Amino acid sequence: MESKVCIVTGADTGIGFETALGLAEAGAHVVMVCRSLERGERPRRTIIQKAGNPNVDLLPCDLGEQAQVRQLAKQLLERYDRIDVLLNNAVVWKATRELTSDGSETTFAANHLGLLLIHL
Repeated sequence: MESKVCIVTGADTGIGFETALGLAEAGAHVVMVCRSLERGERPRRTIIQKAGNPNVDLLPCDLGEQAQVRQLAKQLLERYDRIDVLLNNAVVWKATRELTSDGSETTFAANHLGLLLIHL
């Protein structure tokens, strides 16, 4: 995985964290996409320490907010000349109906629309 650029959404906890750690240990350049810098910074430092790989970046994005997804896509295009791996791990589940600032249902927006916009 050396020299591969790998994007992992929801990389601050659970399966996303473990996947980002494994990729970093394998030598990949890992880009952690987390809902906020505050949530992602400690896990990023942990991955760098455990993997011994300083090539772990953190980009904030709430995948339910279309403006943030567009900003993420812009940052990815500006910072990286390619993306070798995109792991869509982030998931939101709401027990009640909630709407994003764009007027989309939150669970659908974060789990489906946001990921679609990243691909565009």
